[in-house]
Amino acid sequence: MNDIQLAMNMIDTGQTEDGLSLLKDCLKKADDTTAFQIANIYQDYGLIDNAETVYQRLLKRYPNDSTILLQMAELYIDKDEEGKAIDALIKIHKLDENYLSAQLLLADLYQLEGLDEVAEQKLLSAHKMAPNEAVISFALSEFYMSIGEPKKAIEYYKQVLNAESLSHENISLKLAEALSLAGDFEQAMIYYQKGLDKDKNLDGLFGYAVTASQLHKYQTVVSALEELRKLDPQYSTLYPLLAKAYDHEGATDEALKVLEDGLKQDEFNERLYAEAGDLAAKLHDWIKADAYYKKAYRLNPESTDILIKYIEIKVELEEFEDIIDILEENKQDDPMLTWYLATAYMKCDRLEEAKSCYKTCYEHFSQNAEFLNEYGEVMWELGDRQRALIYLEKALQYDPENQNLQSFVERIKEDF
Repeated sequence: MNDIQLAMNMIDTGQTEDGLSLLKDCLKKADDTTAFQIANIYQDYGLIDNAETVYQRLLKRYPNDSTILLQMAELYIDKDEEGKAIDALIKIHKLDENYLSAQLLLADLYQLEGLDEVAEQKLLSAHKMAPNEAVISFALSEFYMSIGEPKKAIEYYKQVLNAESLSHENISLKLAEALSLAGDFEQAMIYYQKGLDKDKNLDGLFGYAVTASQLHKYQTVVSALEELRKLDPQYSTLYPLLAKAYDHEGATDEALKVLEDGLKQDEFNERLYAEAGDLAAKLHDWIKADAYYKKAYRLNPESTDILIKYIEIKVELEEFEDIIDILEENKQDDPMLTWYLATAYMKCDRLEEAKSCYKTCYEHFSQNAEFLNEYGEVMWELGDRQRALIYLEKALQYDPENQNLQSFVERIKEDF
């Protein structure tokens, strides 16, 4: 065992100070090749400043050595000094054996800087120089996926489908994802199946289920997600999609149970509570629906959609006092919520407050027969019979088959 290996063993076994001291002694008598090796060791152990000192010393002797420049670039990236890393990489000549590696690293750096077009050009230039280099085609496909252009990624993923140098990557699953995002769901399904035959990847199973859902293949969705649930029950995003699939298959009770299982894994997921509330409402279990939407609302009281659904369930339960308490506490400008508040005031005989709310949202619902009917009834109760008649006659225009309303309007006219 030479001194460098001994020093590394000492560091690895907790004798850090002695190991670093021995490494420093080795550096004093090292030739340039050994010094480069020691700098690598410093870098591996996170001793960035030590490594940089050695690299800088070597660069003074070999200013155009691409191997040293690449290591310096990696070091500057570790120090979050991307500008210096770029400066090091652009010094590597086009004819150098490390030029393509430098271009790939440059592309990553430019993308980190938000310069996507420059990064793309670096990759395309490298691909033009080495069109059969799998790692470059793969880098291009990954780049296009990262900027939301899956159609462009597809071409390059296909180029490396059978590349032995990328056997550690599941290219079939990556291609499947790109195809799915591009809207080619049938082709995506083929590659998802190939990729999953190779590796039961959790994200792959989920992507397969999402794609099957787009094709309305709900039995496939159920099969894929139940398998995913067995592998990782904490994969919380599976539960809404699995519940949707069961519901489409007519198994609404099972769908609700799936969401309830999901809430055991993720008890602060407002989406799961809201969707559980929807399914409970679909089953006309208003008490359970109310309980779920109450929890969803508490998790996100700013969500207008959740609040409207919560209030709709309160209407079904005829809990109008609760509606008033909730909407007076959480005042939003949404016209639908204003109408619900007006209705609640009316049901609780708070007619002046109801009138004010109806007036506020009148423009939004001026062609809604139910709204006009309610508004007219409130005005009638308040004694403004002329205005009540205006609203009720207008309601009748939009709902001419409403016999009760027609009879009421005729009685008012007779009174006049």
